[in-house]
Amino acid sequence: MLTSFRNLTLVLLSSFVSMLIHAQLGPEVPFSLSIEPIQGTFITGTHSSAIAKSGDKWLVIGGRINGLHGLNSNDGFPTELANEFIIVLDTNTWIESIASLNQLPASIADPLRSTNMEYIQMGSYLYMVGGYGRDNVAGIFVTFPKLTAIHVDSMINAVLNGESIAPHIRQITDSRFQVCGGELGNIGQELYLLFGHNFGGRYTDPPTPMFTQTYTDRITKFSLLDDGITMTPQSFVDFIDTNYFHRRDLNVGPIIKENGEFGLKAYSGVFQKTRNLPFRETITITQDTNDINTSYEQVMSHYNCAMIPIFDTLTKKMYTTFLGGMSLYNYMPSTNEFIYDSLIPFISDITTMTTHPGGAMDETVMSKQLPGLLGSNAKFILNTGISHFSNEVIDIRSLPNTKTLIGYLYGGIRAEAPNLGASTANDTIYRIYLTANNSNSLLNLEDELENVLVYPVPASNNLTIDLQTKRPLEINVSIFDLNLKKISSFPTVNLNSGKHTLPLSIANVANGFYYLEIISEKTIIRKKVQVFH
Repeated sequence: MLTSFRNLTLVLLSSFVSMLIHAQLGPEVPFSLSIEPIQGTFITGTHSSAIAKSGDKWLVIGGRINGLHGLNSNDGFPTELANEFIIVLDTNTWIESIASLNQLPASIADPLRSTNMEYIQMGSYLYMVGGYGRDNVAGIFVTFPKLTAIHVDSMINAVLNGESIAPHIRQITDSRFQVCGGELGNIGQELYLLFGHNFGGRYTDPPTPMFTQTYTDRITKFSLLDDGITMTPQSFVDFIDTNYFHRRDLNVGPIIKENGEFGLKAYSGVFQKTRNLPFRETITITQDTNDINTSYEQVMSHYNCAMIPIFDTLTKKMYTTFLGGMSLYNYMPSTNEFIYDSLIPFISDITTMTTHPGGAMDETVMSKQLPGLLGSNAKFILNTGISHFSNEVIDIRSLPNTKTLIGYLYGGIRAEAPNLGASTANDTIYRIYLTANNSNSLLNLEDELENVLVYPVPASNNLTIDLQTKRPLEINVSIFDLNLKKISSFPTVNLNSGKHTLPLSIANVANGFYYLEIISEKTIIRKKVQVFH
């Protein structure tokens, strides 16, 4: 985290601004969260790392093992507090194994020791871009112009077996990847390098800077050919905006739009060009457009923190939950007040931003808070055993209305005070549970259909729906894929009140998982089904 702090005074909101903030915060969301620490673990605390997963193992590379960086050139990013190891964490035993980067040549190891890399896991590979740290060959601090590929399974096995890690690392040099503090995302097979900056030299506060800093002011879309031997980035397309794209240390996460289209959304980040405050406009990125929302100002969580993406296939609402981090506003549950602090303090709040069909947005402060000033530069790691879309957005409609383990809060910074206090790298892993409320009453719909049962599971050539109606109804049934694209529709059925059995032919539906949607005048029901011929 490359953060500039200013010696500004804590300011409480005036009554006018307070009312404005309350007006922007939204209603209850249809789920609640709970957080539980995993006790008895002894792991290395890291933050700003790159993370990949394979089965029950996590792979952690780079980042820092201290807390928030200092503000002087000698304590900004000391090399001895860079993460010098490749870490493998077994989530069954919560025991970690490590391999030292010192076994590699410095030219390869130094980028892997860096902080604030952009990274993404695509299939079997973890791809890492840029990152800030010491180039021991040149003897200077740089943003590395590197793209690194690591075969996740092979690297995990090498670390666990004490073997050489070198065969599982490939690295190329390309100045277009000389970026830190941004994000690397994907929409389908296309990659997006989003925002960030090229930071060089020793970090220190003005008025005597010892560094150079150039923001990219862009989103770069590209593709990557990788045959396991040679990496070839190609088809680069730059989208440039010297105002709204002039940001770093932000959050970017996957989204699903109301029409089922996959995309990315950028939240906040620093710093505005005309003042040392975070951006508060979100940016929605799709394959064809970059939509800057200037009609809503993000209230909470303005720096990089752990995020949970959730989509409701019924209401078409996209929820993004932010776990703590750093924020212009700090919510005080005891007084129900929001305190404005231009120093952007660490917070313990959990907030959810809702994007409604049509694009309206609001934020909700959740009833639970984190057990401390956590979340900044941390990661949410999804429990892939629950229902989710291919871009790792959680499918809330397929979750039970019971407490469900959805993932983990890993790493990040643990602060002792909101501003300028001591901090450490968080070495506690937290389980994150979600309890969904998927009742139709949340949608202001009448419960016209009862006792809906869809079988068999899996289904082959035929699927059967049992249901009960309270009055004569006209219903329509359709099948959607997991990206919410309609696959098949069935003729409209008119039913009298009572119990009914509806047979459906699915002989022409390919093997896979789908949503079966049943719609009456005032009720919509979706059931997840599997087809296996």
